[in-house]
Amino acid sequence: MLSPINYAEPTTEGVKILIADDFEYLIDFIEAHLSRMLPEASFIRARNGYEVCTMAIRHAPDLILLDWEMPDFSGIGALQTLQGNPSTKEIPVIMVSGFSTPSHVNEALSAGAVDYLKKPIEPTELIARVRTALKLCEKIKQLQKQKEQIELVKLKRENLLKGLLPPEVLLSYEETGEIMPRRFRNVSVVMADLVDFTVKSQKMSPRRLLDELQTIFTAFDEITEKYKCTRIKTIGDAYMAVSGMWNQTENHALNAAKLADRMRQYIIEHNHKNKIDWKIRIGINSGDIIAGIPSRANLTYDIFGDTVNTAARMQTYSDPMQINISESTYQLLKDYYIIIKRISRKVKGKGALNMYYLHRPHLSRIPRSNEIPV
Repeated sequence: MLSPINYAEPTTEGVKILIADDFEYLIDFIEAHLSRMLPEASFIRARNGYEVCTMAIRHAPDLILLDWEMPDFSGIGALQTLQGNPSTKEIPVIMVSGFSTPSHVNEALSAGAVDYLKKPIEPTELIARVRTALKLCEKIKQLQKQKEQIELVKLKRENLLKGLLPPEVLLSYEETGEIMPRRFRNVSVVMADLVDFTVKSQKMSPRRLLDELQTIFTAFDEITEKYKCTRIKTIGDAYMAVSGMWNQTENHALNAAKLADRMRQYIIEHNHKNKIDWKIRIGINSGDIIAGIPSRANLTYDIFGDTVNTAARMQTYSDPMQINISESTYQLLKDYYIIIKRISRKVKGKGALNMYYLHRPHLSRIPRSNEIPV
């Protein structure tokens, strides 16, 4: 004697079930029993494999009951097509068939079906197998959601690392799991900071101040990338970049000069657009540097050496809205720019240093951005 059909405990509400069979009365039979278990479910009908594939893409059902033998395009063919489509391959499919041999069951399960229901259909077995399949469907959704959350966390982590590390360093870290210190020869270091930042910051709300810094530094990042330089870090209102680290080129000083000049021009444009009065001072020095991560507990990439220190001095001794360059940078730029020699300044620990203001390019000599060899 058959046990009573248990229609209770629906696994989910509002599910969509696609029933495929070329006999309408069998679809009516299946739908009638499933409606009692899932009163809020909606049912979609298909009469052949082509309709199954079309309906599955269009409606994204939670479950498909798929008859093996249908005209034009069989159920097993439709199952293989569904499995080959990324948008439908995760939909659980119960294969329904009059075939009862183990080889047919194995073929259906191997093709991707989650279960096999033999004809003639016994209602108790139908309910039990659909309930199990819907639980599987719910589990798949949960796993998919967890996967999406993991991917989101991974994306946030990658974006965070991109903000901390140059792309080339990040690639090396992902491949080897470590970041080795490295010496870079013949580069140009650009140091910039906003003049009277502390005074201006006291007159702004924290939100307005942060918005200003984000807007300016984001623009600086774009300019840095345009001239094939590398952003190293920001410290408060200061911005540090290097030309020639990864794109080794004889024109590293020229790229640095173009970067500095465009940063200055951006500040002028930003002030005019936003009715504000930022001023910037910039220093450039050329030479060798060492780059790496100074602390094992802090994944911050930094550069070191006398070249960096001198670049910082150039920035400190620059007047607002000027680009102050060192002797080494002057020697690399004198053929391309009109340069104003300044009075030598005595710098603590370095003695008297020659300094120069970058005025404007020799238009007949300086190459365009897209003509600079890299």
